[in-house]
Amino acid sequence: MTLTKLRNKTVITDDDLGYNQRIGMPIEVFCLDRKQTIAFGKIQSFTDCQVCINGNHYSRDQYVLFGFPAQLP
Repeated sequence: MTLTKLRNKTVITDDDLGYNQRIGMPIEVFCLDRKQTIAFGKIQSFTDCQVCINGNHYSRDQYVLFGFPAQLP
């Protein structure tokens, strides 16, 4: 199940994040160091370096973001 989630639910590109923001789909921010979800909610805004969820900013380089990809492989 974890492998499937990594392959099919990881949102990496700006298109993926924009799609989730447009449809109002919440995303999950997962910390690999703690091995736990640290945030879950709708995207308020995002840049090349970070994503803002529930008023908190998370680095796109430091966390894994799970949501609904703009196009499934």
